[in-house]
Formats: sequence, structure tokens, C-alpha cells
Amino acid sequence: MKTLKTNVSPCHHLKTISQKTTTGLVLGSLAATATLPLTATSARADDAPSKVHALVNFEFSDHYLTPRGMDVQNHGLVFQPLVLGFFDLYRSDGMLGNVTLVGGVWNCFGTGKLASSDSNGAKNTSWYEIDPIAGISIGFAKHLTLDVTYTAFDMQIFNIPFSEHLETKLSFDDSAYLKKFAVHPYFSYWQELDGKAVSNTDANPESSYYFDLGVAPAYTFEKIGLKVEVPCRVLLPDSKFYGTGAGSSSTVGLYEVGVKGSIPLKFMPSGYGHWSLHLGFKYMGFEDDNLKATQHRSGSTQVYGGISTFF
Repeated sequence: MKTLKTNVSPCHHLKTISQKTTTGLVLGSLAATATLPLTATSARADDAPSKVHALVNFEFSDHYLTPRGMDVQNHGLVFQPLVLGFFDLYRSDGMLGNVTLVGGVWNCFGTGKLASSDSNGAKNTSWYEIDPIAGISIGFAKHLTLDVTYTAFDMQIFNIPFSEHLETKLSFDDSAYLKKFAVHPYFSYWQELDGKAVSNTDANPESSYYFDLGVAPAYTFEKIGLKVEVPCRVLLPDSKFYGTGAGSSSTVGLYEVGVKGSIPLKFMPSGYGHWSLHLGFKYMGFEDDNLKATQHRSGSTQVYGGISTFF
């Protein structure tokens, strides 16, 4: 029940994967809601640049809070490992800058056990979910990235049915214009292909959709490498997305504000990937009456952190 929405900080990678491509791929992929910083890599001038890369992120938090406002678990500690592979298909300096395939898997575990689907609720489990990811990222016009990402939610708890989804996202890298004051805006359309990705108040819910608008302004303290981000977003749901039984639907389903810091682990030996730590806080305010009804609250907070590597 989660979509990874991750920003990657600017990096210089000698004729290999670009910052725009990596940012778009991870943004368009499933969603951890954390920012995975990426430090520079190096290659000898006579080496052929690699066309295959990998990103590994281990996230922990006090809640399993999805980007759609589902507070799946709010007790104990939640662990969410993510593995993504990137495959460069095309790269140039022209109007069409790059085409990259991405694939991976995301899992969710917790110290607090929940009712297992395998046992029909007779037993509890610490494994909440496993989600496959597959997508394509297309960079064009130097500053734009189009990501199309398929995800499926295979829940291991509460007999929640399997669901499939497709996200189409357009991101704009405004760093060339606003420099250190860049806000990195994006717009996405998220469609349920089969099944529901949220709790719904309708007796027979239909597959639906929503739009997402967001920015992620950031500032980097160059001397120490600390990057501070202030991500903000609003979710604009279809009237049927959260259901219609508990009250009127809202144009804005929820809004989210947060702050996050990330720093590279420069002491890691060269050749073992580019490691970083991050820590963040977010508040999600629920505006849709149906969302409030299913979550029994008007909002939720989350404290999260993690360690990641890119190679």
C-alpha cells in the first residue's frame, strides 16, 4: 500500500547515470517517502561507463504511513527495505537525453505483529507487504523527466486483496534557473488498474485515481555535505477514490509537509558504493471526510530514517 516517492540529490557521475535520470526513476518508483542522497562516483577516463546501477535503501520509522494516508501500523518500529536496478537503454546530449528501465522490490516488516492473511487472521505476522516495481524513465528537453511506473501491492495482512497501479509523473529540474533556490516541482497521475490501494467506505468500491502536486526545495551545506529538504505535496483524489459513504469528497484529499536531512558517509571505502544516512519528519493532514472516517483521525505524523547506497 505504498508508493515510493524519493528524491535524489545532484551528483556528478562521469558519463554514467545522470542526476535527472536517477531522480526521475526513484521519484517515479514506488514509494518510500524519504530522500535518498547520492554522492559522486568516479571512473577512469579509459573505462567504459557502466549501463547498470543499483540502489539499496533500508528505511525505519515509527509508522507505516502510505502516501495516500493509510496508517497501516502505528505501533512499534517499522522496517522497509528497497532494492532498485537501473538499466540505461539510451543516452545523448540531444532533445531526448536518456531512456532508462527500472525494476525492483519493496518490503515492509514491523516489530508489532498484525493479523496474517495466510492464516485468515488466526495468527499474527511481522511481514506486512511485498511490492514489485517496474518502470521506464525518459529524460528530454534537458530539464524534464517523464516516468511511467507499474506497482502491485501484495499485502500479507488483514486479507487485503492484491491490487495493481500505474503512475505517470512529469518532473521539472529548475536548478539551472533558480540555482540554490530551486524547488523541483512535479505533477503525477496515479491510476488503480485493478483493486483498491486504500481503505474505502463503499460496499463495492471501484478502481479510481488521483493527482499529486509537489515541490522539494533543498539547501546543501557544502562544507559538511548536509542536505536539508522541505518536501511538500497535495493529493487531489477522484470523488470515488476514498469512497462516498462517510461524507462528501474533497478536492484536496490530503496535504503533506516535512523536513529531512541527509549526509554522505564519506569514510566508506571506494568501490563499495556511495553510502548516506537520512533522518526526517512529516505531517500529513487529512481533508477528505471519507479518509478521516477510515483512519479515525484528521491527520498523522511520522518520524523516519535510513541508510542507503548507490553503485
